[in-house]
Amino acid sequence: MIRLKNGFIVKQGNEIEKVTIYIENGKIKHIFQGDHIGFSVECEIDAEDNVIFPGFIDPHVHFDDPGFTEREDFESGTRSAAAGGITTIIDMPCTSVPPITTAENFDRKFSIVKDKAYVDFAFWGGVTPFQVKSGEYKKSLRELKERGIVGVKFYTVSGMETYPRMPVDLMDKAFRELKELNLVCAVHAEDNFLVDYYSKYLQEIGKTDPQSWFEGRVYEAEPEAIWSVIGVTEKVGNKLHIVHLSTGEGLRIIKWAKNQGIDVTTETCPHYLLFTVNDLNVLGAILKTAPPVRRKEDQLALWEGIKDGSIDFISTDHAAGKFPDEKNKPNFWDNYAGIPGTQLMVPIIFSYGYHSGKLDLSTIQKLLSENAAKRYGLYPQKGITEVGADADFTIVNLNKKWVVDPAKLESKGKYSVVSGVELSGKVEQTIVRGVVVYKSVAGVLCKKGQGKFIKSTL
Repeated sequence: MIRLKNGFIVKQGNEIEKVTIYIENGKIKHIFQGDHIGFSVECEIDAEDNVIFPGFIDPHVHFDDPGFTEREDFESGTRSAAAGGITTIIDMPCTSVPPITTAENFDRKFSIVKDKAYVDFAFWGGVTPFQVKSGEYKKSLRELKERGIVGVKFYTVSGMETYPRMPVDLMDKAFRELKELNLVCAVHAEDNFLVDYYSKYLQEIGKTDPQSWFEGRVYEAEPEAIWSVIGVTEKVGNKLHIVHLSTGEGLRIIKWAKNQGIDVTTETCPHYLLFTVNDLNVLGAILKTAPPVRRKEDQLALWEGIKDGSIDFISTDHAAGKFPDEKNKPNFWDNYAGIPGTQLMVPIIFSYGYHSGKLDLSTIQKLLSENAAKRYGLYPQKGITEVGADADFTIVNLNKKWVVDPAKLESKGKYSVVSGVELSGKVEQTIVRGVVVYKSVAGVLCKKGQGKFIKSTL
């Protein structure tokens, strides 16, 4: 048995309570108020008067393994997660080669990454238009479900040859099958026709600056695509999730859908909460993402959506480019669209959410842990500090100030949109099933392979 002492858990709002937590076989065995020494233990973990949160989850990462490991692999990606206070990540299917669209591809990926992980992990599955047209998707989705995926990723616009966009008619068929399987349908929502036309048009007339990227990924493309997929979900009745929401107008549509009883959730990312197109024009390719950062009014609307609960959780869309090679092209269109994020999400949210007075601690706990665990069938194993749950904890010094140095990131992508920024709030320890995998004073502590695959119970 292990004793976790001298820590505080969050009750309501910003209210915290000192507790002693006992861990046995990777699970929470007992929780006592205050100091407690009633059991003999093999070892102790000292939280040093910091706040103990249920292990935080990053439900949207691209760790590129196997396939694009010059950008990121499962070892570097999960080390980055551990150093960022993330105890569970959910990896996307589309940036693996081959993509996770069949049981065979799932098994291959799992065999390659399972011994590399420093934190626990789950997988998204995938489906292609070819599979739907051929009818093979019914078999492949059921086999992926049996293996424990949390859901299936769709694109309404895609530049990936191995993972093309899904037209509405085929999406309807896939959504119907996924409804029967009770799995979440996650959608990258940007209208293909608007993005394709205006991106090509701007390049044809010689526009190569950051502003042209913002204009080519047309603002209206996101709400247009959200209306489209919500229209399908309204007919089918499946579980829908809109990933990396970037616009206030898109949020307005999602709020409407929620009020209509449609089963839709959404997430946003730290870069949409911190930056606007004005910053894109200054920072350049370092801040290039898809969709792009938007306007000030969108940034404010997203913060309001987080506060009122219409945005369900926060993810990073972690997608590290090969740096600096893929982030230094004079023609902005030639730069990779993606940024590393999983190591810095937690301190960013504490700095700009908690310390600015926008978010209280209990809201942050839900946004970074509980809500995603519930949506994706990882709860109550993950996402909560209660007896019987996994002993996953993110221990945070709420007030510690420190400066971001991208060279110290565990990701292969040694760049950051908050390079040189002083943040308030420091991850002091990351604990996965009772094992300390990271301490701020010592770095990543465990051996790779500590992280285990977690099957969704959906």
